[in-house]
Amino acid sequence: MLGRKHAQGREHAIGHPALTDSQTGLANRLHFELVYSYLFAAGNRGLSFTVMLLSVGGPDAVPESRLRSLGEQIQSTTRDSDLVAHVGRGRYVVLLLGTNLQGARIAADRVEVALAGDEGALSMGLAVYSPNMQDSSDLLEAADKALLTAEAAGGGVEFG
Repeated sequence: MLGRKHAQGREHAIGHPALTDSQTGLANRLHFELVYSYLFAAGNRGLSFTVMLLSVGGPDAVPESRLRSLGEQIQSTTRDSDLVAHVGRGRYVVLLLGTNLQGARIAADRVEVALAGDEGALSMGLAVYSPNMQDSSDLLEAADKALLTAEAAGGGVEFG
């Protein structure tokens, strides 16, 4: 019963216009930022999580008509407890709950398989929460730096 209510609540939140990206049907930047801020605070209480940033073919390489199907493919590889969001310019972010670096690599492999042969090189940046991080921007910057490194290398997975 509780599991069904959770699933219904999740579907309601994802489908809410204020929290949903109109191009992809996924969580939008606001939704991501709200969930991320709570997760980062919970990290200090022992919750492990990883941020996965990804792009296909680099900025502006994916036609708007493909953003939704790419998002659906990414969403299909994740668990119900993970949050997939489109954060603009063809970039997606996945919050992998209860996931360490090894688990994040497995998740990245699943995404790579799901998106094999798409528009262009798939680039991913992974960064794991650490209690040493002073600010929530530290984790996002680590994931972004890893993504930029992967993009510069022509695709692949980098760790921040």
